[in-house]
Amino acid sequence: MTTTISEFKKNPNLEVKKAGDEPFAVLTNNKPSFYVISPEHYEEICEILWENDLTPSLRNRIAAINTAIPVDIDSL
Repeated sequence: MTTTISEFKKNPNLEVKKAGDEPFAVLTNNKPSFYVISPEHYEEICEILWENDLTPSLRNRIAAINTAIPVDIDSL
């Protein structure tokens, strides 16, 4: 969904209401100026980015935990 900057400036709440829960672009001269998303969508994006950032270090930690070290009970 898109709307013009003129329509958005006239009544931003109406444009948000028309979009429902869907993100939309606000256009200036037929080019996107900015995007409007719900707080829920923003949180979802942040969560995905956080998980993508955290995943490699978690995999490394899990690999380190699953590494067995042989121990001779008699040498303890």
